[in-house]
Amino acid sequence: MTKEKIFQIVGIVVVVGVVGGLAFFGANKWHKQPVAEKSPSVATVNGVVLTQADFDTQLATTLTTLKSQGVNTEDPTKLAEVKAQVLNDMISNELVAEEIAKEGIKTTDSDVETQYQTILTQVGGADQLKTQLASANMTDTQLRTNISKQLTIKAYLLKHIDMNTATASPTEISKFYDDNVKGQKGAPTLKDITDQIKQQIINTKQQLLINTFIASLREKAKVETTLK
Repeated sequence: MTKEKIFQIVGIVVVVGVVGGLAFFGANKWHKQPVAEKSPSVATVNGVVLTQADFDTQLATTLTTLKSQGVNTEDPTKLAEVKAQVLNDMISNELVAEEIAKEGIKTTDSDVETQYQTILTQVGGADQLKTQLASANMTDTQLRTNISKQLTIKAYLLKHIDMNTATASPTEISKFYDDNVKGQKGAPTLKDITDQIKQQIINTKQQLLINTFIASLREKAKVETTLK
């Protein structure tokens, strides 16, 4: 996989439907300076306050997405898991944002527009995109802002992580097929879905690389959580 290929950053970002929105809301600035917040905090990262208000916004968006996928978010155990993941994502986002600010990594308007047009095509046009945005409680401006941040995160991660180490061997592909597809009623042949399985394996390995890298950032950071 080349560095130019866009990959999903699961665990760092919260994907909203098919529009690929990030878990960033509110101010346009990436890195908030440590200030007194009117909203109670859910965590602090190197002195930067992550507020209850931002957490509630992200949680609501995540729950909306999960409900649309048929997940029972009313289950107390599941809800607790979702809250923990949202908080973890917020902390990871802040850690990455701080590093991006230090390194001065930025994206261009042209890059944002290119990705915006790609999304527009993928969802089937302007009307479909408008519907998707409405269901995600997101505006067109927020989408563009999120695209910019997503591309910046991508550039930062690719600078520090060698994604080319994530590969899928024929043996791994065959095992994945045997474990997850073979034997199911109407299952496609291995030949028919080899490419899809290969990509799934690569995506999973990329995610592990990202998780490991983010964990290394967190080990060096001062993180305190106060979520109740």
